[in-house]
Amino acid sequence: MKRNSQRNHPALKFIGRAWAVTRPTSWTLGPLVVLLFLHQAACATKALHAIQPTAAPQHVDPGDLPQEEVRPRSDGSSHRPEPEDTENRWPYRLLAVPEMAWGGLTYPFKKAAIAYEQHDLMNRALDLFLNDERTAGVFPKFALGGTLSSGIGFTAFNNNLFRENKEARLSYILATRENQVAELSYRDPSLFGSQWLLDSNTFWLNFDESHFFLGGNRATERDQTNFELKQLAWDVTLGRKLFGNTSAALTGRLLIADAKPSERLPATPASITGNNSSMTALAIEPSLTYDSRDNPFRPTRGWFAEGAFTYTDQVDRDQFRYLGYRLEVQRYIPVFQGNRVLLLRAYLAKQDTVGGGAIPFYELNLLDLNNGLRGFDRGRWQDKGALLFNIEWRFPIWQDVEGDIFFDEGQVFGDYQDIQLKLFRYSAGAGLRFVSNRKFGLRFQVAASEDGVLTLLRGNLEFLRKRSAILGFGF
Repeated sequence: MKRNSQRNHPALKFIGRAWAVTRPTSWTLGPLVVLLFLHQAACATKALHAIQPTAAPQHVDPGDLPQEEVRPRSDGSSHRPEPEDTENRWPYRLLAVPEMAWGGLTYPFKKAAIAYEQHDLMNRALDLFLNDERTAGVFPKFALGGTLSSGIGFTAFNNNLFRENKEARLSYILATRENQVAELSYRDPSLFGSQWLLDSNTFWLNFDESHFFLGGNRATERDQTNFELKQLAWDVTLGRKLFGNTSAALTGRLLIADAKPSERLPATPASITGNNSSMTALAIEPSLTYDSRDNPFRPTRGWFAEGAFTYTDQVDRDQFRYLGYRLEVQRYIPVFQGNRVLLLRAYLAKQDTVGGGAIPFYELNLLDLNNGLRGFDRGRWQDKGALLFNIEWRFPIWQDVEGDIFFDEGQVFGDYQDIQLKLFRYSAGAGLRFVSNRKFGLRFQVAASEDGVLTLLRGNLEFLRKRSAILGFGF
């Protein structure tokens, strides 16, 4: 067996072939040729012994592979400290505590919002009331609680009237005890194709339970009285942008009002100035506005400042004549990554009589749940002057839903010397705002004060200076 394997050795076969080739040639060259082939055969034999059969591939654990050594960069950048996370400092963590708590309480609302978007409930509902372009439609309105107690009505609107981006809106509600409220508005952002803006707003009210508290800033809850008020107010505003973020406007107003003691006791005494009487008056109001907010519905940064002066004169008699002015400043500060907003607001308003005239009590400056002090009932604080400060923290909960935590303080006064630190009234609370960058939908807020706890459900923005919103009938 060994002998056969030797005969079959590749080197011996190679020599045999070489001998067969050299055999017919000359014997002089034969030994040289044989030596040459022996040398090549020896080289071939070494190569055959060097080649080993390849083993079957084996699985290699990545953890067993040698790790490449990471060498520090020669420029010394690896020795630089990691940038500090400024949002991880204790003031930010402290500010996040109420937000996290409120986020936990509103978690069910968040889940409901997710289901709401997944099933596209809004568009399904809008198909019933709006046109295909979503620019016009009619939908029902309901009053549950609040100023009107209960009622039903409608809103009709067109945001592209005459296909020229003009806006028109009509709202009406019929409530219990035949109380009624209506509002008609029209807005032309480019009057006759110019840079002038035209805004018209008409508000009509027939209500038998308006509130008036006797005593101004020192009034108690027991000082509440009730009166009936019928009112028609028509405002026409012409405005224009001056430069940058600054604009000016001029407003003319027709005010027709009739007030008398209510049948719902306790009634407002007839001796109160303006009660049990009527008036028809004209007013003019120039105003100057600076607005650098990035969005009017859901601002995250910027300033809003407005100053206005108003002169009102009764035209059917010579009883009421007065002037007023107001100043308002709002500052929106982005916090964290810009999706949290800190709102700071200051508001001052003052009225004075002119030429022996008077101011009807229902036209006095007002602070209540509809006017900045959200923990107090409607009509709670009224006088010639009003001073108010608001702090609000807004944070995202879902795409078009944000939470807010707020603190309000303010007081009303007759003259500036009546302002006292101990007379400030306070309220605090939290809520949800359903709002996008293009429109406002709804706000739900709960506020507490020395008078108790109130719940607000409103379809308008906070701090809106419209008569319907001021009186608590915001549409």
